[in-house]
Amino acid sequence: MEQEIKEKKIKMSFKNMMKSIWFQLTKKNAFRSIFITHNAFGIFSKNSHINQHTGIAKVTYSKKSAIKSAEKMSEKFTLKEGKPIHFSYYKCAFCDGYHIGKNRQNKTKQDLLEIENKKKENLEEKEV
Repeated sequence: MEQEIKEKKIKMSFKNMMKSIWFQLTKKNAFRSIFITHNAFGIFSKNSHINQHTGIAKVTYSKKSAIKSAEKMSEKFTLKEGKPIHFSYYKCAFCDGYHIGKNRQNKTKQDLLEIENKKKENLEEKEV
């Protein structure tokens, strides 16, 4: 069943795509996100709407609850050095809601290791 979820096609609606682009363009660090880190382009990835490990859709928030939840998650989670992990909210291009995430610069070493291991597992599965 999980395999079916991963292979399910999700579509971006024009309305939500335009709202997502507008959201990215009107952010405080829009120039940096678009031209330097390229993080703004993540909104076009299917993984901005689904969890890349499980294939299940992420929790959908209203804008107001996404802002509060991102702040609470940033307060709750910290790196080993005691530095808080920055969680941000973003308008999803695939649904009518907002999601919370952390970009590559804000991921812990453990997060990155898990991602690499999942990629290796997926490659091994495809080879079989």
